[in-house]
Amino acid sequence: MYETPLRAQESPRPEDYPRPLIKYGWLRALLAMPAWILAQVVVSTVVFVLAHGNPATEDTVGRPLGIVTQFLQLIGTLAVVVLFRKLIDRRSFVSLGFALDKKHLRDLAAGIIWGIALISAVFIVVLLADGVRITDLSHPLSALANMTLMMIAVAFNEEVLVRGYLLNNVMASVNKFVALFLTSLVFALGHLLNPNATIAGLVNIILAGLVLGIYYIHRQNLWFPIGLHFAWNLFQGSIYGSAISGVNTPSIIQTEIVGSDLLTGGTFGFEASLVTTMVLSLAVLALHRIYRRRRPEVR
Repeated sequence: MYETPLRAQESPRPEDYPRPLIKYGWLRALLAMPAWILAQVVVSTVVFVLAHGNPATEDTVGRPLGIVTQFLQLIGTLAVVVLFRKLIDRRSFVSLGFALDKKHLRDLAAGIIWGIALISAVFIVVLLADGVRITDLSHPLSALANMTLMMIAVAFNEEVLVRGYLLNNVMASVNKFVALFLTSLVFALGHLLNPNATIAGLVNIILAGLVLGIYYIHRQNLWFPIGLHFAWNLFQGSIYGSAISGVNTPSIIQTEIVGSDLLTGGTFGFEASLVTTMVLSLAVLALHRIYRRRRPEVR
């Protein structure tokens, strides 16, 4: 993935691009965070006004205000990332990882399949181990449609910021595996204030950051992690009835927690389960093995 080469039939070299306004990638990433926080404060203010003075709560999940909130947050993230990418990095927004061709479309589909497979594995193991009991089945089609829209916005929002801008720039300063761990840690800290957060949950979100980023450090394209992130969240909450990082959502399968928190993740959801720890650890190794071999890029 890269921008149009200046020399026909040649891959672009570093000297083919303007030098970034700020030399160090880690510093560019660090400076983007206060700007992003400011943008999200502005979004929160707009949401507060739209809610007629009532703070947005998790009751908005799957509802029109929740959808509007997520897309406003995405717009705020895109505004900051586009400005920093163009003015500070002096590169195109697309070069963050939005090159799209048949191979990357296949990787988008692969990401969705991986997301479904991983969270399904967690659910099946927890169910067979008597961690949860299915109590009812429902068909909240309108809620499912709303959640699909929300999860699209969430996946794009977090992947553009963390795997896109932050990981891309930190990789320019340090070893790519170190950059992956550091940005995964930032990703986990961003969930620190979620309802019912636990140490096990934060560890698993670090692992989730590794799963989402291992493809990126090899291919530097965002479609696979966006697909995986979207499918993981949607199936975890809206299909299997688990809280998503502590936030409850309408779901098709209604479940009751009957096992220990170590097995089920408790009120934080499957993301705090030891089963998830094992599944994500294996996924990191598998994805690294699959995508570490480089393939020719489409110019």
